[in-house]
Amino acid sequence: MRHAFIILAHKQPAQLLRLLRRLSHPQIDAFIHLDAKVDKKDWEHIFEHPQTYYVADRVSVTWAGYGTIAAALKGIASVRQSGTHYDYVHLISAQDYPLVGAADLYNYFEQHPGLQFLDVLTPAALQPMMKKITQWHFEDWKIPGKYKVTQLINALLPKRKHPLGLEVFGGSLWWSLTADCAYWCLNYISQHPQLERFYKYTWGGDEFIFQTVIMHSDFRGQVHNDYLRYIDWSEGHAHPRTFTMADLPAILQSGKLLARKFDMATAPQVLDAIDAHVQQKSTR
Repeated sequence: MRHAFIILAHKQPAQLLRLLRRLSHPQIDAFIHLDAKVDKKDWEHIFEHPQTYYVADRVSVTWAGYGTIAAALKGIASVRQSGTHYDYVHLISAQDYPLVGAADLYNYFEQHPGLQFLDVLTPAALQPMMKKITQWHFEDWKIPGKYKVTQLINALLPKRKHPLGLEVFGGSLWWSLTADCAYWCLNYISQHPQLERFYKYTWGGDEFIFQTVIMHSDFRGQVHNDYLRYIDWSEGHAHPRTFTMADLPAILQSGKLLARKFDMATAPQVLDAIDAHVQQKSTR
């Protein structure tokens, strides 16, 4: 079984390199999408790491904008174009970190083949947040008075509906999909350009598009509603908590394969502690 990790990165090359070292395994390759706003020259050394590949077709990523979807799709396309046969494709950020050794991560998927590990919220669960979908949002626009313009447009225009008439599902952007499923998503979205037009004006469309198309596909029966990541949203903010040493017990007790998010510039100790824990487990 061979794995491709698509990693979305925009800062801290040293932290990305540390992540790559933790993912080092003969059957694990990494495909790095660098935000188009960063200078590749600062990241050249990253691509000297074995089994690490550059996603050349880069896009600019804006929080809650369409760029995150585009970057994920560019990553899937790069994986497919590599010509290597992969069994699983994983989407993570450069602020993710494994909670198990690379061999244990590999073995987990060997023991659970053919499942789509995806966080899925049902249409009923999404009702409180449907304004992200039904209203117009212009997160990628940089114009004066954008928010007043947005309010005016939403006051004048009717509520938006999904262009394919699909019930909308949601959940986290991050996932681990079989390669067949990931490539199917790429094909389906490419063949329905109205999806791009729709999600360009959705707030945080990356939290809806993959779940919606997969839950209306033949892969639906393979979905395991667990994305295998530990992410702490308990503070109620728009962004998840950035972990410190205070979070270590919860992280290690989560039973997940990965966690996010981490910042090596402000709290490297928590990454050191995770490494020590993984090393201790591997020597038992």
